[in-house]
Amino acid sequence: MTVRLESVTFTSGDGATPIPSYLAIPDRAGPHPVVLILRGVAGPDDGYTEIAQRLAEWGYVALVHGWKVRGIDPADEPVYADLQGAMSFLGSVAEADLERLAVFGFCRGGVHAVMAARAHAEIRVVVVFHGFAFRPAGAQLGAEPYDLAGGVNVPILVLHGTEDERAPMADMRRMEARMQSLGKVCSFVFYDGARHGFAVRTHPGYSEDAATPSFEQAKRFLARYLPVPG
Repeated sequence: MTVRLESVTFTSGDGATPIPSYLAIPDRAGPHPVVLILRGVAGPDDGYTEIAQRLAEWGYVALVHGWKVRGIDPADEPVYADLQGAMSFLGSVAEADLERLAVFGFCRGGVHAVMAARAHAEIRVVVVFHGFAFRPAGAQLGAEPYDLAGGVNVPILVLHGTEDERAPMADMRRMEARMQSLGKVCSFVFYDGARHGFAVRTHPGYSEDAATPSFEQAKRFLARYLPVPG
């Protein structure tokens, strides 16, 4: 399927800050289900625009949320305002069906994905690639995904590397056990030897051996809970 990728700018929920982003749209009649991509800190935009194009080829409208305009380690409040702006912007995209919305969170974006799932009833599915159960040492203080888990009531898929140097396996196993004890619809898939950032081609930790099956897993998860018509 051919897709259309374009640079876009939306206004944050603070009503003032412009947020540069990218929008990928399938080149066929819509409306289409939507994936909001919450990127990580490391690496240029190219790795994330490629992911947006991949999702559009699957049949989803994909918006790369450009929160890096806030710096490399922003507080939660402005990021949350930007999420509100992204949701409003997607509501203006004719090809986007916001009643069928997923969030993909990468690295730090995985923290934001959990925050968003608690706050926005429109979100139906969450997928986290090499995210965090607890924020890494030295990061901006804020709510921990481990503590937020009780408020996440949508299916969630966590894809993680066993050699993640930023989010250790012990933490992710604690998160997995917590989600299970809470009765959440949550699946964890671990990739042997994969480091932090394995799914993003422009990230220093990229691994094709882990990235390829992780996206196949994510595609099946989306197809189960947020299928593309036809």
